[in-house]
Amino acid sequence: MAELTASPGFAPPKPIKALSRNHPVALELIATLALTVSLIVAATAVSLANRSLARGEIGERPAVQVPAARP
Repeated sequence: MAELTASPGFAPPKPIKALSRNHPVALELIATLALTVSLIVAATAVSLANRSLARGEIGERPAVQVPAARP
């Protein structure tokens, strides 16, 4: 019978590099910052629209510009 040259069974886990472990953390940080910025932009747009509605400015403006009549 042939002898085994390596140890049978499962191999030990490979060591994880520090850089590959930190990469998902940086990605989560970037995603969190992007979500925060988009939330601020959306809240600003909603508050400006509410302010315009409260003043009645939106109703005065025509939705489509009509070209001026030519003489």
